[in-house]
Amino acid sequence: MAKFVKFKIANNNATLAAGGDYSRDVLVNVDDIENVGDVVAAGNYSVVVTLKGIVGLGVGHADAAAVPADTIGGRILTLQVSKSPIGAATPANADEPVAITVPANMPSQSIIKALTANPGGVAASCQLGKDGAGLPSSNQMYWSSAVFSSDSTL
Repeated sequence: MAKFVKFKIANNNATLAAGGDYSRDVLVNVDDIENVGDVVAAGNYSVVVTLKGIVGLGVGHADAAAVPADTIGGRILTLQVSKSPIGAATPANADEPVAITVPANMPSQSIIKALTANPGGVAASCQLGKDGAGLPSSNQMYWSSAVFSSDSTL
């Protein structure tokens, strides 16, 4: 089993940008992955990966006013899905995948497959399948952004 899962983030931003929208490889330690879940909202597909570890939201934290003092939360990785190899600045446009009708092609399943793969190396690449019915004529899906954040509701 690999020690890391690698996500190739592909979009048209070649430089560091806010919100995780720039092309790069993201490595996540497999021991840090606690849960994986798909999110489908208004035709946009993303995956939320809950990571082990806690994050304190004490005095001075940006969210301290919105949550009770000394609340702890968790770390999450949100991966956005696109059908364009160069991603999209706004996923609500024509780059959003066609409704996925094959459960095995849901983005979360590609992460599960990478977690259980035996690549013979240190990292297992997480490659998305095709959208829609997964037919040869369907569109290949790509990871278009990766954002690490904290959540006090975990």
